[in-house]
Amino acid sequence: MKELVKELSVERNDLMKAPIVEIFSSFQGEGLWIGKRQIFVRFAGCNLNCNYCDTKDSQNVNNGILKSVEEVVKKIKELKTPDLHSISFTGGEPLLYFDFINEIISQIDFKIMIETNGTLPDFLSKINNLNCVSLDLKLPEHFNMDWNEEIFNNEVLSIKSLIANKKTFIVKL
Repeated sequence: MKELVKELSVERNDLMKAPIVEIFSSFQGEGLWIGKRQIFVRFAGCNLNCNYCDTKDSQNVNNGILKSVEEVVKKIKELKTPDLHSISFTGGEPLLYFDFINEIISQIDFKIMIETNGTLPDFLSKINNLNCVSLDLKLPEHFNMDWNEEIFNNEVLSIKSLIANKKTFIVKL
């Protein structure tokens, strides 16, 4: 898993970029912010291969188009409406791009949600100004591969970190 995380990390040069599948405005369909208008920023690339993934095209990093922070911020501003509640960073696994997300957050003033698989607790704690987390807890039967206890242990670490840091979150199962 560590090799994949390194492979998918944001390009670090004068112009930070990350693979984006899509950026769109819609309503949150689940959890604490259900019915709230959000702008969704969907990243490409995931460190897992769940057999029920509802966004299979976002699993592969090659399905994204490399975009700069400036391009993403510009699109967010274009999609902003008076009823906008928050920005949702989703994927794939958005935490693979925590530096990129923090750069975006530093340039906008909206509530921030991360939709994550929870297997990257160290990265989760690095997101600035985080308002809500939607963590999708994985079970052994969710995989096309052998179950790895590290997945569950990291999800538990993420939940403990969110509790310790008094963050608002939901766990989906």
